[in-house]
Amino acid sequence: MRTGLILATLLAPFLVSGQGQSRLENKVRKQLDRGKAYPAIRNATALIGKQDNAEFRVLRAEGYNMIGEHAKAEADARASLKQRPEGNTPALMQLATAEQGQGHWDSAAAHLQTILDHSPDLEARFQLATVEQRQGKLDSAMANINQALAPFAPDDATATKLHRLKGEIAAMLGDTALAKAELDRAVSLAPSDPVNYNSRAYYLHAWRGDHRAAIADYDRAIKLNPNYSYAFNNRGWSRYKLGETAKGVRDIGRAKQKKKSNPYVYRNLGMIALETGDSTKACAFFRQALDWGFTAQFGPEVEEKMAASCSLPTGSKAQPPVQHPPQDHPDRRNGTPLPRTNAPQ
Repeated sequence: MRTGLILATLLAPFLVSGQGQSRLENKVRKQLDRGKAYPAIRNATALIGKQDNAEFRVLRAEGYNMIGEHAKAEADARASLKQRPEGNTPALMQLATAEQGQGHWDSAAAHLQTILDHSPDLEARFQLATVEQRQGKLDSAMANINQALAPFAPDDATATKLHRLKGEIAAMLGDTALAKAELDRAVSLAPSDPVNYNSRAYYLHAWRGDHRAAIADYDRAIKLNPNYSYAFNNRGWSRYKLGETAKGVRDIGRAKQKKKSNPYVYRNLGMIALETGDSTKACAFFRQALDWGFTAQFGPEVEEKMAASCSLPTGSKAQPPVQHPPQDHPDRRNGTPLPRTNAPQ
């Protein structure tokens, strides 16, 4: 009896510590589920300080990905995979997400395919289609989306983003009717999701030059999420295209305040400055777009504008172009090009 009491006394601090870690781990997971990345990162860092393991590294990687710190997320995901090489799907997902954020599309696709080779993971299928969309592999992306949609009932919540992506890809392929059907369906499935309105505004309306209709959808997205940087940025570009330059610049400025790391903010500001006759300001914005990784994420458009209108600083080197979906697609019904505009997120 006395021996058991002594053993329990010796183990008590370790048991309490383990229970504390478990509570903190659950807290981190809940914070990530609620989108509270910064406290989740702080708590995950505390967990790693006590016990550096694969699960805690993945949690912190997810937090870093949520705030756009993709290089840090990649480091944590790779550390997690090193600690647990086999069956570590969460780490592979976070690694692929981090690589997408850095424009490493081929690597992201390879890691997502590794997941799919071992299990029919629907999120991985969706992410792979997203990567292929950005690579311009539209037919393959559509095939992946159709494969992912097959198991779903029409009102399954998970299907919403799949229908949205299918609509985006259909628009890029020039199938306006299918794009409208799928983007409208995404909105009807989740009318409280601002991303659905942002995508419909961009792919269904702005690409067709109907910026009034696009702004109506951007307004809905912003009403649902007043901190939606990408919707502000997109709405600003549409306002500019309608001749409302001051309002457009104001919206894009709001987008910058809410997410300064979005390189398309600086692309848009640069284009507006260039087209309104201020090439010095335009070139400064273009350089900021490149600094935030525009080329890796969206292709060489800004580099081409700089080559035509600006002189690069001495010793600087343009980033190599990557394969990306062209931003002008002919409508297959009438052959007219879709206007170049902003990229939704």
